[in-house]
Amino acid sequence: MPKWKPTLLTAILTLDLAIVSAFALPRQSDSNSPAQPVARISFVLFHNRVYLPVEVNGHETFEMVLDTGAAMSGLSEAAASAVHLRAAGKAELVGNGESRLKIALAKDVTFRLGGAELPEKSVAIVPYADLEEHEGRRISGVLGVSLFRRYVVMIDYPTKTLSLYQSRDFVYSGPGDRVPLRLPGAALFKAVIELPDRDFITCNLAVDLGTYSALRLYRPFLEKHHLVDQPGIDSFGFGLGGEFPERLGRVSALRIGSLSLKGPITSFSAARSGATSGSSYDGTIGGEVLRRFKVILDYAHQEMILEPGSDFSEPWATDTSGLLLRAGGADLKTISVLHVLTKTPAAAAGIKEGDVILSVDHQEALYLSLEGIRRLLTGPGNHRLLVRRGQRALEVDVTTIAPLD
Repeated sequence: MPKWKPTLLTAILTLDLAIVSAFALPRQSDSNSPAQPVARISFVLFHNRVYLPVEVNGHETFEMVLDTGAAMSGLSEAAASAVHLRAAGKAELVGNGESRLKIALAKDVTFRLGGAELPEKSVAIVPYADLEEHEGRRISGVLGVSLFRRYVVMIDYPTKTLSLYQSRDFVYSGPGDRVPLRLPGAALFKAVIELPDRDFITCNLAVDLGTYSALRLYRPFLEKHHLVDQPGIDSFGFGLGGEFPERLGRVSALRIGSLSLKGPITSFSAARSGATSGSSYDGTIGGEVLRRFKVILDYAHQEMILEPGSDFSEPWATDTSGLLLRAGGADLKTISVLHVLTKTPAAAAGIKEGDVILSVDHQEALYLSLEGIRRLLTGPGNHRLLVRRGQRALEVDVTTIAPLD
């Protein structure tokens, strides 16, 4: 079984995880009546992550992130306290960031999504505070791989609807591309990367719903194929465990089955530790790719089905200002500058680390939120920022450019 290195919850946990043994269930014969979902739920898409309303132990409902990369489901410390969970063990977590986290474990938790139940023998209790400041949103927990082992999961990004089906009842007859998955562990598939003036490169990628990025390539793969010094800008990604260094650039195309995604923005990991430094597989596709499809994950029959949506050919978006921001304060409304990337519009404008963003284009940061500011700074444009530096308020003009052209 390959090492499992997910994004939002856990990469290495020495735990006894229950694995569904029947990965080749017989399919029900096709009929005129399609299978009915066990549950159909509307979700919020925030920073390319799926946030779902989930009831915990028959009590409160929390918004939790859907994450194929999480080896077990987990709750925030606040959510665990609200439903009176008691720690029954400890473990160490290695996520995408370069720092390890100490987490607690709790026993016998039941999650409910509409009419579907997900009983878990063990869940993680995770301190999400640092990740929340990077995300700009409170995170109550994640639903991990057990959900995908128990149900066929259809994520209809165009309609923001998630449907769960019993594996034995689900028969697909639509126009989507069927992509074989290799399981258990991470949901791996074969893809092809095209680069200028290079032969095509076949790679093993993982489906990672908990990652906000498009294509992320891990350091050992980059070293093997001499891709470490790709054109782009030095930056930082983030996940559980904090930040990790990366270079943001592009590949000419990413091919998945018969589908070809042209010029996706790509994270070339420069990390020396954490999940993106691992060699069990070559990288991931995340929310910026997946949101362009209706995605069906059928672990029982070891396949992913991708139906392109209206966003399939939408230009690849990223914040080109060179500002990496952080949300602080009790309500995550104080937006400050964490990093200013070199040779970027923000660096040219003289913005400094530690500056507090007061407004962008005369819109108050308090109301924009971190995600709103990211959206404003995505793509080419001229922007006026009001920042506080110490006791002074300064106006600066930032001209963003087309992303990584």
